[in-house]
Amino acid sequence: MAQGMSWIKTNMKLAMNTSDETIAELMTDGCNMGVKSLNRYLNQYKAADDRAKAITKKLINLETDLCSDLRVYL
Repeated sequence: MAQGMSWIKTNMKLAMNTSDETIAELMTDGCNMGVKSLNRYLNQYKAADDRAKAITKKLINLETDLCSDLRVYL
């Protein structure tokens, strides 16, 4: 259900406006949701393998950096 709603939102926004700003906004929203989910998983699975935690933290940093890089387009 959530995936379908996300697909509709994305396509509606892009149908109305295909500017760099719109695309950057959609990508930023996705990064923020990803960071939120990954942090939730880190907190939920405290006993997870250290390598898995390290990969998760690296992904959080990558998504955070991408959000920062996209700000020039917003």
